[in-house]
Amino acid sequence: MNTIKNYLNKIFGEQVTIVSIPEEQMNKLPYYIGSMYTLWKGDLLNNRVYFARFRPDELLSPDQFKKQMDILQGMLEVPVILILKGTESYNRNRLIQKKVNFILENKQIFLPALLIDLKDFLKPETARKDHLTPAGQYLLLFHLQKQSLNATNYRQVAEIVPYNYLTVSRAVENLTSFGLCKTEGNKEKLLRFEENKKELWEKALPFLTNPIKKTVYINDELPERFRILTGINALAHYTNIGGAPLDQFAISARDFQTLHKEGNIQMFSKYDGPYNVELWKYPPIVSDEPEFVDKLSLYLIFRTTSNERIEIELETMLEKTLW
Repeated sequence: MNTIKNYLNKIFGEQVTIVSIPEEQMNKLPYYIGSMYTLWKGDLLNNRVYFARFRPDELLSPDQFKKQMDILQGMLEVPVILILKGTESYNRNRLIQKKVNFILENKQIFLPALLIDLKDFLKPETARKDHLTPAGQYLLLFHLQKQSLNATNYRQVAEIVPYNYLTVSRAVENLTSFGLCKTEGNKEKLLRFEENKKELWEKALPFLTNPIKKTVYINDELPERFRILTGINALAHYTNIGGAPLDQFAISARDFQTLHKEGNIQMFSKYDGPYNVELWKYPPIVSDEPEFVDKLSLYLIFRTTSNERIEIELETMLEKTLW
């Protein structure tokens, strides 16, 4: 079980508690279940769970696993997680369809009872990309502009940003891989940013990217909570640059897709429409004035400009208003 424990510690960034259950409790289980499974109890993300490792070499069908996990869960009254060394992909898909909680050692976690679905999560440490992930960039810019994340743990961060615990843990790993922050502690890791804001920004700048995934035109007005100004008119608000007749709005690509699926956006085009929308790789970070995007993301949008006037205004915006 140490392999599973180490795997979970790596995934969730905190020490997962796993202990054997008393023999008298095992004896209360139906014989055919006790003979096929070894059980442990534990705490996973503040949830009491049981782990049931399947011991025989020949696997059961997904229907049989589903039936036995339901029996165990009914008796123990907490989520039960099936532990398997491996299974064929089609059986794995059937377990997912039947919403069976399971862990494949060092390969996949599917825990619908805890709203977790991770596949092939662990990547080689050497496979680092040249830029921060969108979530990593979001956390950094949030820390620099909205609220310090120094000395906060992953759970605290997840409570104040639009990402769940697992995405936060991956984003922090991404930041640490670039030397932009450190973590300390075992059970609940704390973030540590060692540089001041200006130094951290300058250190991170080579790894930051334009937040825009693509730009589209739409015929339907965005819901009010998504009407966040970006582009030249946001820059005009912060600086002495002149604005443009057509406003541009920023929205995360995921939120845009949701609005489209829900029918709030009927049509969109790359070329023409009454509303111009930037689809961002991460949720826009609003400024103290919530109708405008944050200054650092705006800087990243315009930093490759060849317009000398915009270059001067961008630098002035950073020096006078941020540091």
